[in-house]
Amino acid sequence: MSPRVSETWAVCSTLALVSLVVWLVVRSIAGGPTTPASDGQLSQAPPPGPPPVVQVASDPESESHQAPDSVVTDDPSQVPESQTYSVVQSLRAHSGLRSYANPSEATPMNNFLWGVYPYLCILLFFLVPIARMIFRPFSWSTRASGLFGRRVLGAASLLLHWGLVLLLVGHVVALIGGLLGSGASIAFFYWIGLLGGLMVLLGSIIALYRRIVSPQVRAISQSEDYIIHVILITLVCLALYQVLFHRIFGVAYTAGSWAASLWTLSPQPELMGSASLLTKLHVLLALTFFAYFPFTKLVHFWTFPVNYFVRPKLSMRTVRYRFQRRWEFALRSDKSWLVYGLGAVAGVFLISAVSLGLAKPPEGSGVDSTTELVKTRTGTWLTGYPLYVSQCARCHGLSGQGDGPGAHSPTFAALPRDFVYRGDHFGARYHFVSTENGIASDDDLYRTIAEGLGDFSGMPAFPDLTNDQILSLIDVLNGFRADAPNPGRLIHVGTPPPSTPQSITRGAQLYLDNCVSCHGADGTGGTQQVFSWRELAPEVPQEIIPANLALGRIKQITTPEDIFRRITVGIPGAYGEANLMLKFDQLSVADRWALVHYVTENILP
Repeated sequence: MSPRVSETWAVCSTLALVSLVVWLVVRSIAGGPTTPASDGQLSQAPPPGPPPVVQVASDPESESHQAPDSVVTDDPSQVPESQTYSVVQSLRAHSGLRSYANPSEATPMNNFLWGVYPYLCILLFFLVPIARMIFRPFSWSTRASGLFGRRVLGAASLLLHWGLVLLLVGHVVALIGGLLGSGASIAFFYWIGLLGGLMVLLGSIIALYRRIVSPQVRAISQSEDYIIHVILITLVCLALYQVLFHRIFGVAYTAGSWAASLWTLSPQPELMGSASLLTKLHVLLALTFFAYFPFTKLVHFWTFPVNYFVRPKLSMRTVRYRFQRRWEFALRSDKSWLVYGLGAVAGVFLISAVSLGLAKPPEGSGVDSTTELVKTRTGTWLTGYPLYVSQCARCHGLSGQGDGPGAHSPTFAALPRDFVYRGDHFGARYHFVSTENGIASDDDLYRTIAEGLGDFSGMPAFPDLTNDQILSLIDVLNGFRADAPNPGRLIHVGTPPPSTPQSITRGAQLYLDNCVSCHGADGTGGTQQVFSWRELAPEVPQEIIPANLALGRIKQITTPEDIFRRITVGIPGAYGEANLMLKFDQLSVADRWALVHYVTENILP
């Protein structure tokens, strides 16, 4: 068989295998929503409705923790019985692991990027080097150019190669440690990744400069030599910018669990849904780099990777061992090193797959530590505390105290929430609630997780998590606040009255009297300072900037009913047990609706 025919056969075989795996993965991801039926068999889950409207039933045993009945309606006796049954209660009674919180957000593109494309890259990364070693062994070369431009080659080579070693070690530690909920491993990754990233960036820039300015090096260069450096520089710049300027760190908790799920052969693309745009670009570019890697001279990574530390400056390998047709495992030929190298990489990821779901909550946190991976016919899904580590710990911390490695990002509107109730502490005070005593209900938590608080806030939406996954996160949050007071009765809005010129005029006067000091006459902001109970430093409370109504930058406001509810209950959680936004339940129902009409028609965009 001629070399050209052999190469064509290898490429066609690889593409056939890739196509087969992609087809199987797509069929798996496209499996319909399922939910347990009464006979124990899996049945199709009903399509979930619109985002939940907060309706919280009052717990008779917790009346001591609640204020007097303050249900907002002209006739409380007319509140339908169905509205005393909360959305979360309904979901717990009948929910499916593939029943998305918002089905329109579970996009095919998200499934492809994080559930199919990674397998394409993985297969190319592992199969192409083997095919290349079999059919094109003489292409296994670095095309050394050390005789030219040697003045800067030494510095570039040392910085680039040792930087890559540091990054490799840091990523492996963060992958395994993040899955196990180890904060120390993430801190280690921060420093070693920062040092390694700077070394790779500087080394790659110097090497690229040498390749461009040296005529001899430029003459023997190929397109891949430039592409490699451009990809490396872009990869490192994305990571360093996010760490040094956005100060968003701890994404290894998220990316690690997603990467491990790939190696369980039950990918969970929803785990990457909450990652920032820069993180997604970084990971996608890294996957592309791994797919391109085996087609370039970088395959020399597999050749003598350990012997660089001990071998003589000039290593002579005979044709007998370097290009022998048979495969041996005595570490004498490139084939041998390739097999062990690929096996080591696969071993690390298989260890990560075994570690998925093993993270345990801190002792005494009140969080259930027995949660395991949930297995169904359509896949294996991360739930409970391991899911919390994956999606929440990077900002809110492993113990839920709002002290995650990315908590102080300047891109956040406020410090992440502290979920822990400690009696003499203001923890577990959620800002966006719909109960009369200002204690967040399960429905409030569900809505915040599913919808987020807006792109400008730092709290992303998690629309691709299934209902059962969100419910398991609510259980974790309730574990952190196990000793806190119970939520009160719901704020029932009723049917909004129509807007009239009289109601808008009345609303304008109410806005002038009650809202201008914080939000300004035109909604762009007033002069009143508002402070959270969270402190940036001892005796230095965090200032909270009131919402810019003119730009529509309002957290968790999508309907007039939401505005009415916000006016009624305010926003708890200010310094000294006050409210960040005062509640105006002393206003009549008609006045509150008049204020809603004025804000929606004259202030909001």
